[in-house]
Formats: sequence, structure tokens, C-alpha cells
Amino acid sequence: MAILRSHGLGFSVGFAVLISLCNGGALRAQALSHQVHQATLAQLDRAVCLQQWGQAIDITSRLIASPDVSMTYRQELLRFRRQLQTWQITPVPPITQASCDRTLPLFLPLAEPEAPEPQPLDWYGAIAALRSSRPIIELDDDFDPTVNLIPPELTASSPEVLADFASPIDTTDGFNVVGGRVNRGQQVYSFVARLGDRLSLEADVTRTHIGGETQIFLFDQTGHLLMQSNDIGFQVSMQNVVIPKTDVYFAVVSPQGTTPILDSQGLIVGWQTQDANSSFDYTLTLTGVTPYQALLLP
Repeated sequence: MAILRSHGLGFSVGFAVLISLCNGGALRAQALSHQVHQATLAQLDRAVCLQQWGQAIDITSRLIASPDVSMTYRQELLRFRRQLQTWQITPVPPITQASCDRTLPLFLPLAEPEAPEPQPLDWYGAIAALRSSRPIIELDDDFDPTVNLIPPELTASSPEVLADFASPIDTTDGFNVVGGRVNRGQQVYSFVARLGDRLSLEADVTRTHIGGETQIFLFDQTGHLLMQSNDIGFQVSMQNVVIPKTDVYFAVVSPQGTTPILDSQGLIVGWQTQDANSSFDYTLTLTGVTPYQALLLP
């Protein structure tokens, strides 16, 4: 395992003990199977990546308690657990990118596009166009550059209640402000965010027609509800949400009284509205995400 650097502590902490664990030097397959061993280390990596220090401390404690850990490595694990406890209370967190690189992918898994079928040359059409007085190039006033911003394969398995109604947000600059109007229902937006991004969303009601109090919800690609705004009003937000995976996410602006219907696994299956008499204009501000093009690097 690589090294985590802590700017707040001013020194580097080596993970030689975890390297040995990965190589089987500390834990033998006598009592712990190789699969359980690797799964435990993957859980520890993920906890460090997401800076979930309490969970990382619990996993390290389980390793310390294992009877198959030698005395030398148990001492190193004890020092590592003390370091985790320090990070848990320090105001400046360490850089955990090494664990993130091993645990979760940073780029979008786009399939290679298929080569288009060759098309025969339309000589007759070309000659007719030259003889015509109409312009050869016609402008499409209905063209929307954001329609195909998110490749459809990234939302192929997303719930229809989100994917079929989502308007993509252009995150070329890592932030954007979009506007819309709520008429009794909800407005859905899709965007791409990277593992470790600290996302912020803010909805501001700019004009009220009927009602006007709003709320926002955040779903992942599978339709799992990640977070919702703490309150309902004319200005609501969620700040510094740590993105758990590089993927497509959905932000929903809805009026007061409109809430998602979730199944037993916390996945959205529909919407329920108690008060359908709402209409207002709003802006939705998205900040803190990695610029879109950076996520499509090979």
C-alpha cells in the first residue's frame, strides 16, 4: 500500500504493515481465507479513501484482534490505529488519493463506439444542391448542445422516474447555474461527478406564482437517495457532499409536499404529492465537481 501524506501533521506515514498484509506476510490463510483477507483490506482502503475514520479504526481493530497477526505487525497496526485516531480529530485531513485509486475507479467506463457503416455517395443529391438557390448549410435553431452531454449508456440502468425526465447539466467548468419552473411536479437534473468531489447544491426561488417553498434531493445512478436538504423554504442547499463514486448523479428540485417513494432498499420508485398547488421559478447552482472533460480521459 502506498503512502498517505498529511499536510496538517507535516510528515508522511508509511503503510509497510498493510503492504505485508497484502502480500500475506502478516495474516496467514490458516484461519482467514484469502478472500476474507482481501475483502478486509479493501474495506480499510475504502474507509481511508472516504475519510471515514471511525470505520477505518474499527477495521484496524479487527485486524489487531486476529490471532494470526504476529506481534511485530500487531505493534505496527497499533501505531496505525493511533494515526487514524489523530486524523479523526485533526482539522486538516490527510491526502487519501492513493487509497481512492485502489478502491474505486476515477474515470467513466465508456465503451468504444462502433465504427459507422459506410454510406454510398449521393452524387445526384450533391449536384441538385449545387443547382439549387437554397443554402447548402442550414442552421438548426432547435439544436441543444446539452442533449447528448451524458452518454446514454451511463444511465441505461438508472430508474426511469429519474433518467427519462433528467436535463443534463454542463459541468465543463466544474460548476453551473441552471434555471427552471416548477408546476406542481418536480424537475430532475443529471450530471457527472468524480470520486472525492465535494458537491454543493443550492436552489433559490426567484419568482413565486403559487406557493414557492422548495426542497432538493440528491440520488446516485442507481436511484439511491443520498441526501436531501435539511429544510424547506425559498432558499435551500446541501453543502460539501463527498461523492462516493465517479458516476452520474441526479439532483431534483421539488415543491413542498412532493417527496420520493422509496422501496425497502432506499431506491426511488416514484413520487407522491400532498399539495399539488405550487408554481414558482427558481435557479439551481451546482459547484464542487470535477470538470466534465477530465472524467473522460482514457
